Amino acid sequence: MILDEEVQQQRKLKIEPIQGSYNSYLVDEKGKRDWSGNIYLACLATILVIAFFT
Repeated sequence: MILDEEVQQQRKLKIEPIQGSYNSYLVDEKGKRDWSGNIYLACLATILVIAFFT
């Protein structure tokens, strides 16, 4: 289900100058992972394994 609410997430940015270039920077974005999809898949896989072996 798609909600009309916008979720604010804080992003961690690491900005480094690129060696040998003028006024160019490398931006490394580190964000939090969303584990909800992985947890859902793990539960589904566990249920399927239990159903297969019983």
